[in-house]
Amino acid sequence: MFGSKKTKKAVNTEVDLVAFISLLSVCICFLLLTTIWIQIGSMNVKQAVGGQAASGKPKPEMWVVMDKEGELAFKLRHAPRKFVKTFGNSKIAGVDGKPDFVELANYLGKLTGAYSDLSMALIRPAEKTPFEDIIQVMDVFREQGIQDLGVTPL
Repeated sequence: MFGSKKTKKAVNTEVDLVAFISLLSVCICFLLLTTIWIQIGSMNVKQAVGGQAASGKPKPEMWVVMDKEGELAFKLRHAPRKFVKTFGNSKIAGVDGKPDFVELANYLGKLTGAYSDLSMALIRPAEKTPFEDIIQVMDVFREQGIQDLGVTPL
């Protein structure tokens, strides 16, 4: 044991950088593509309550309560009494568990034709309301000229 010498092994390892660079280039391409998808799939929604400055006269607003069976209940706030009596406490029954979008478009067409000052709507969905239904209701409101939309928390 005392007479044997320990031989030192050469520590010469090569790192394959080609595979590493290929992996990084694929990751960069994936990140660039997903940022484009995020931009395309976004929707511009403003804060409807609390974002505006306090003024003397509040803007008229409509509250829409979505039931889990697709029923829509409407309440007008800060609007003249004749519009609140006519349109304020209306309901539209759902069809097969989904909101009736045709009836909603007719209702909003009559409302915006009679009362053009309404530009804000707040949607309060039920806990189990599908996200697609909320987006379609928002699309119908935008088509009828009500641009300031918000979704209230449960």
